[in-house]
Amino acid sequence: MGGYFNMEAHTAFFIKSTVALYLMSTLGEMNQRCYCWLATGVLLWKGMSMAGMTSDDSVAVIAGLLFVRSVPILYRRVLTIAATYPLALSFKYLKWIIPKYSITEDNFFNCDGCSPEVAERRRKAIKDMSESWKKKYPKCQEFSMELKKMISDLRFTSARCFPAFNSVIQDYLDPSMALERTEGVDVVDLDGNKSMDISGSYGV
Repeated sequence: MGGYFNMEAHTAFFIKSTVALYLMSTLGEMNQRCYCWLATGVLLWKGMSMAGMTSDDSVAVIAGLLFVRSVPILYRRVLTIAATYPLALSFKYLKWIIPKYSITEDNFFNCDGCSPEVAERRRKAIKDMSESWKKKYPKCQEFSMELKKMISDLRFTSARCFPAFNSVIQDYLDPSMALERTEGVDVVDLDGNKSMDISGSYGV
């Protein structure tokens, strides 16, 4: 007995299409939505079978519904790939083309054309500050170095804090604070230093 839609000859195609659409729509997202789709497919199959439709017609209907549901999902995935994948390929080449402005230590302290005496005072001042920070924040700085090895966002943030002066500043200073606890309005870092929290974790 033939089905309502005479789709018997195309059943294999609809089954393959259903499986392919399901895999593409749920790739990397085997979550609750995937199980809901499977449950909906089973219920539709049972309902259409009870209504007298053949298995071939049921497969055709489920494949059609899945196609309609998958179109917006696949469209978003294609847009995401088009927006990100070409950029990921081009970054390793563009970084050599786009100029990067960075001041070396030789020109760091007199980059504004100051006298050698002023440049030397600046050099001494930043070295003194560096030593002071190392004594005041030894645990914070050690913790910061370990975190930067594991968390790429910290490396990115550190690299853009002092754009042209970044390479020298990072050698001398690490403006990181690792907090251990809070005491009222104060935050306490790993070295026991207290700072008043006036702007959502930015201690002063």
